[in-house]
Amino acid sequence: MRKYVDLAMIGIKEHTAYLNSVWANFLAKVIYLYMQFALWNALFNSNSGSNIPLSHVETIRYIIVATVISTFMECDVIAWINGQIQSGDVANQLIRPIDYRFMIFSKHIGTSAARFMMYTIPLGILIAVFYRGDLFIKDQLVYGIISILLAYMIQFLYSLIIGLMAFWLIVTWPLNMLLAAIYKLLSGSWIPTVMFPELLTTINMFLPFRAIYAIPVTVITTPMSFDNICENLGIQLIWLVVLFSLSEVTWIVGKKKLVVQGG
Repeated sequence: MRKYVDLAMIGIKEHTAYLNSVWANFLAKVIYLYMQFALWNALFNSNSGSNIPLSHVETIRYIIVATVISTFMECDVIAWINGQIQSGDVANQLIRPIDYRFMIFSKHIGTSAARFMMYTIPLGILIAVFYRGDLFIKDQLVYGIISILLAYMIQFLYSLIIGLMAFWLIVTWPLNMLLAAIYKLLSGSWIPTVMFPELLTTINMFLPFRAIYAIPVTVITTPMSFDNICENLGIQLIWLVVLFSLSEVTWIVGKKKLVVQGG
């Protein structure tokens, strides 16, 4: 257990090693949130949002919470695995007396902890100072936290599966760029999924992306019945099991196909 804690600490140190980069990332997140806020305000003030299923307040609340969650939900696993394979360091990692996937997860937790301290908390303080209004449904906050934890695991497993595909594809960044754009759209990170057209909504029902942002943010910000909350958490649990199973298959097949480049 100690070695995984040490790996998490390494993840924290790596992310906080360059303070200028930390400040630049935080500023980028503040600017992104302001642009989202300004865009949706302009849309509703121009009466162009009259047909939007969410109200002005509900939409602003959604994008604020989604942006805050995204500050620690981001995952660098795909890029990290790609770098390990291209440099050849993956060979050294695989022969160590430690599970490769748990090693990646431990470092990811450390990175997420650093992001939470460096980005989430300061951004939350800024929002508390400048935004006047309730951001979440107090009676559903516990369920929202559970949903966020499930979403965090789903996000990691999804990234792990794509990253492990590099074991036989060698380079997955073109695939990652395509999937990243699809993921950002369909997950509800940019736009609430209830605003999607019917066809896109139907397609999204069979994909795991909405379980990462749309479900936890909705549980936190929108009044829901207990049955509806349980249904949404159930969807996340199903995707968690499915992605875990896929990650196991990808890991078993990937180890047999691995071609090491570099050192």
